[in-house]
Amino acid sequence: MFVDFHCHSDHSDGTNSVAGIIEESLDKRIIALSITDHDTLAGQVEASELSSQMGIRYVKGVEISCDFHETLDILGYGMISSAASIENNLKEVRLKRDLRNTRILSRLRSLGVHIADEELEYSFPGESLGRPHIADLIVKKGYADSIEEAFSRFIGREGRAYVEKEKLSIKAAIELILSAEGIPVLAHPLSMTLDRNRTVEMIRTMRSYGLKGIEVFYKTYDIETRNELLEISKELDLLATGGSDYHGEHKKNLELGIEIPDNFVFRFLESLPSHDRFDNQDL
Repeated sequence: MFVDFHCHSDHSDGTNSVAGIIEESLDKRIIALSITDHDTLAGQVEASELSSQMGIRYVKGVEISCDFHETLDILGYGMISSAASIENNLKEVRLKRDLRNTRILSRLRSLGVHIADEELEYSFPGESLGRPHIADLIVKKGYADSIEEAFSRFIGREGRAYVEKEKLSIKAAIELILSAEGIPVLAHPLSMTLDRNRTVEMIRTMRSYGLKGIEVFYKTYDIETRNELLEISKELDLLATGGSDYHGEHKKNLELGIEIPDNFVFRFLESLPSHDRFDNQDL
């Protein structure tokens, strides 16, 4: 079944609008979709309404950045968008991201890369601003020839203007999603860069916090990797989900949509809270 339960719009670090993603999903004949922007529920109502109009089944989504020695994100599905707890906490995360942007821009200016705080804001009105937006301005103003160079020279982890991101703990992120009646899922498990035993141990710990699934069908994972993650999901009785991690122009190698066996899609959709569940016969 051709679906996508992990992609990003310009409400976070993607380049395509919500409407653009829905249109592309229709063109690609994607049956079910979830836009999972970083640390924000912005755009979820629009995505749900447009998907319904286009005959695409939509699942509300978010991707929460977590405090870990390497990249670790928790996906949340089917949350009640109006839940005060999740929105207040995500707002705090976004405020910390804004502070990080300010610090990055300050470091850039000290290096001779002159981008004012206000310039970032008015260049991308209404968007959830982050490093990709700063990279765009670095390129547009001629300080780098490409987004990749902007990251490697200035704002990537090894860059001279890099600032660490403040994040929620893994436990707090999972509990936050559960508090809004959502389904917490570990995104791209291999990003933890652990061996198999430590990966299983880590996922088992997350399961004790309330984790419900892991992202098995990730766009860049080969068959061997997917099968290994499937074994782990079965061993720990977790859902196996999947998505492309589409970001538009920021990750050109990741196209929207991914093929996932029907039984895994159905099991995931059936696990959703009643307010987000729908009949498999409609797919």
